[in-house]
Amino acid sequence: MKRKNDQDSFENQIINFLKKNKNFFLDHQDLLNELNFPNQIKTTNKIVDLNAYRSLKIKKEYEKLKQQITELLKAGSSNLNSQKRILKTSLRVLNTKSLAKLIDVIVNDFGTLLACDIVNCYFTSNKINHKSIRVINNKLTYNFFNEKPQTYLNQNPRGISIFFPNKTNIIKSYILLKIIYKSDRFILAMGSKNSQKFTKDQRVDLLEYLIQVTQIKLTQF
Repeated sequence: MKRKNDQDSFENQIINFLKKNKNFFLDHQDLLNELNFPNQIKTTNKIVDLNAYRSLKIKKEYEKLKQQITELLKAGSSNLNSQKRILKTSLRVLNTKSLAKLIDVIVNDFGTLLACDIVNCYFTSNKINHKSIRVINNKLTYNFFNEKPQTYLNQNPRGISIFFPNKTNIIKSYILLKIIYKSDRFILAMGSKNSQKFTKDQRVDLLEYLIQVTQIKLTQF
């Protein structure tokens, strides 16, 4: 029969071994099924219910996973809806019969597509006469597109005063689209009262597709 001191000494050896080998149960996970754990652990001033702790942890992990799945489904649904709207607008662009009608689609449909509060259309020369177009100096727009050729989302405050004159107190975020037409440029400025409507990390691949479709159509006029 083992004496109590021998048993205590053996238990201390095990404890010391586990303290020195903290990954032991990670390497031998099957042993966890053979161990018994207390329902409660007493500390200096608290009692932790392990079963309750495990249940709460599992619940939190489940809720986190459910939230991630929900966000993924929303993103997929939102992306699908965006594709449908882009396709619908692209068809309108392709079905236009004149430059004036195409400019109407650019000004009206593009703004509606992104649910913008203010939409202004600029052209870098005075070669086009249209009620919805304002003339803008090409040099003034150059710095806004020196990094990305077709879209601008960096939210430079200077852009509000340039592209949304007399609306500096209204516009909180905006996006600029550059559409090439011959040797000149359309600059479509779309602004929102919502500061989070447009952010510089947004994806713009669908918009760039729409811009390409528009530029192809413009070659017909």
